[in-house]
Amino acid sequence: MIYTTPAFEETLNLGPEIGEDKVRMHSLSAVIVSAELSRRRALAGALTKHGVKIAREFGEYPRLDELIKVVSLDCHLVLVDLVPDVEAALNLVENLPADQALTVMVYAGGHDPDLLMRSMRSGAREFLTHPLTAESLLEPLARASERVESAQLKKATGKLLLFVSAKGGAGVTTLASNFALALQQESGQNIGLVDLNLHLGDVSVLLGLTPKYTVLDALRTGNRLDMDLVSTFLAQHSSGLNLLAGPDEFNPAPYAENGSLRKLLRIMKARFPFVVVDGGSGLGAEADTLLQLADVTYLVTQVDIPSLRNAQRAIAHMQKLSQSRPNVEIVLNRYDSRGGIAQDQIEKALTAPVKWRMPNDYTVARSSHNAGSPLILQKSDLSAALRQMAQLACGKSPETKKKKLGLFG
Repeated sequence: MIYTTPAFEETLNLGPEIGEDKVRMHSLSAVIVSAELSRRRALAGALTKHGVKIAREFGEYPRLDELIKVVSLDCHLVLVDLVPDVEAALNLVENLPADQALTVMVYAGGHDPDLLMRSMRSGAREFLTHPLTAESLLEPLARASERVESAQLKKATGKLLLFVSAKGGAGVTTLASNFALALQQESGQNIGLVDLNLHLGDVSVLLGLTPKYTVLDALRTGNRLDMDLVSTFLAQHSSGLNLLAGPDEFNPAPYAENGSLRKLLRIMKARFPFVVVDGGSGLGAEADTLLQLADVTYLVTQVDIPSLRNAQRAIAHMQKLSQSRPNVEIVLNRYDSRGGIAQDQIEKALTAPVKWRMPNDYTVARSSHNAGSPLILQKSDLSAALRQMAQLACGKSPETKKKKLGLFG
């Protein structure tokens, strides 16, 4: 069972079925072309009951270039009334540019199979008939919403940067949350951070935030999940970092509904240029999904035999998932060169080179945790190492200091 916050339960109490669909379709905008005022008002009224924004109304058939100009301004729906001039209406429909995210609907005086076929051949995706009701728009608008979402996800260019450990207590959450803040500062772009510790999340505590919603709320929405709904679940740090927090109450057996985690992360990648994921050490059944979606996986381990043993097995599994060598960067956390295991022995055990060595700065980390103030905001060897990681991740040349411990492997 997935437990949710009371605030989320309240947002889901939307009443009748139309209210539930409004959650998914409130971001749609429409252009209406109808010469008859009463029919135009009926179309606008039915759409606005679902939260669709009316971008423009035409009281006559416009010039094609004028209609295209309006449609190009972030419009998702075009409704063209076939009354009173079928030929003029279908000419507009036929000459609108093809766009995967655009849904063209025509509105007819009644059901006519021949007219329906002509409309579909002209490029209309939906055929509406008089009299029109809000209920009759439910399915057409749901399909339109899915087209918009599909187009947004296909255009997703964001990179997913996954922090994970094969053993608990490696410090993954500390590194992931502070790396995300460093990436926000170094890239100058909006960054998304997802806490996927589904039993009990800690990222919000480390950032000094008290989120209203959690990642479990997002996963619970199932097929209603879209970019706008995800945006309502995000908490924003003073730096501008956007957090989808982990649960603040212990969940003994959390799970993600089939495909919901993949969809959530694809939406995040469509919304942000970089999405940092704190995968913790207990990914469970969703491990392969995360590893396959990740553009870079930061595998965090400490330098001790049990940790290195688990990390080596995690690397072997990642290699099986990928046709080519997976993009994995090994991170030695709390690294101390006096630890007794040389780096060449570590790399031999892991069968992979070490990319990063995070200094063992326990005092700085503990002080940061207790204060709820990110350590990246302080000057330390650890924060400098995290900044180097962030600089490389966003395409900058990492700044190094000659007298400090070498941070690259």
